[in-house]
Amino acid sequence: MGTSYQSILALGELATVRAAVADAGREAYVTAVGPERWAVVPREEDEIGYAEVDSLAELISVATGEPAATFEVFDSDVMSATVYVAGEPAHQYVSDRSWVTQYWDDDDNEFWAGFDGTLHPVDGPLPPPGPSGADPAAFAALGVGEVDPHRLGAALRGEVPLDDAPRLFAECQHAEILAALGVDPCPLTRPFRAAHLDHAPLHVRP
Repeated sequence: MGTSYQSILALGELATVRAAVADAGREAYVTAVGPERWAVVPREEDEIGYAEVDSLAELISVATGEPAATFEVFDSDVMSATVYVAGEPAHQYVSDRSWVTQYWDDDDNEFWAGFDGTLHPVDGPLPPPGPSGADPAAFAALGVGEVDPHRLGAALRGEVPLDDAPRLFAECQHAEILAALGVDPCPLTRPFRAAHLDHAPLHVRP
């Protein structure tokens, strides 16, 4: 079984980020990952073990006036990211657009759903493998100092070799993307339930 989690990279003043989390009625860890850079990791919903992050990132980006990015990793297979600016999605990324899962609608019709929200009929062609939205410029504002676009671009494309592995686990690719941005990957690459045992997060409750 692979790793799954949801997290947010927020920019701005800590008090503003914490207030946005509290105003949203969410419980979350907020951990420093760089200068005015914060990992916001909401508590998962008990029944499904999933933490909804998009609406919270929208609120944070409005409150701080800075971009905020959501990250979602599923079973070590695929990751997605959305950059929010002023409460609106400004850029979307998925590490492998060919990753799909099987669903049925209310009329018992079968279809495939991609991790980027696209739908595909089961009798049609699936999207080609590879990333979508792997544009370093879309993420550069999230970084600390001058971000190396070549390193960031390679990480977004999954071209960073690790131990000669034929592919990166999604959480490893996510960590390399964050490292290329100059932020501490650890708090952003684990779920709320992991409790960030090697960090000292602030626990925000509504």
